Amino acid sequence: MKQIYIIGFRGTGFRSEPFKRQVLLIRAGHVGFYFEGEDDLIFGFHPTEEACRAVGDDEAVIAWLKAHHPMTGALYDDTAIFHRADALAEDAPTTVWQMPISVSDEVYERIRQQAYAWYNEHKPFIYAFPSDEFAETRDNCATFPRRLGLSLPEPTGNLREYMPALQMNGERWVAKGDQDDTGNPK
Repeated sequence: MKQIYIIGFRGTGFRSEPFKRQVLLIRAGHVGFYFEGEDDLIFGFHPTEEACRAVGDDEAVIAWLKAHHPMTGALYDDTAIFHRADALAEDAPTTVWQMPISVSDEVYERIRQQAYAWYNEHKPFIYAFPSDEFAETRDNCATFPRRLGLSLPEPTGNLREYMPALQMNGERWVAKGDQDDTGNPK
């Protein structure tokens, strides 16, 4: 059996003055996933830069998404976002949590190959904030792992409910550089 990890954090919010200059994913909160032994690449699903530019500045993108309009999204290497959230967690509500999902070696390899293919091809998918009306056809960062067959800690993708479920079913994430030789926090 091998592990695939769902990883996420709550955002600082869009109105928080001290964090208004942070990138949107830090302000919104974010969820991703990574493969056992490969924590130097955390995949995250979010709108493409081209889709964001077509809508406008950060505030226009947030307004667009809050109105449940879709955008083109893709898988990215969001490792730096999770490290930034972890670094801010002392002063912000951005504690990073992870939940291991145990899968057979065969399933692990199938999911891993699919994720890397989509990432390398920059395969487009429909991105949108959670909406009951389009729950099966659109994803946000929190629901995207289901496309790979991964179980979710909470099905709606609404981070207000998703993050407590991730926290309850998981453990605090410790960045690679913050671990001792056994993988425990320093």
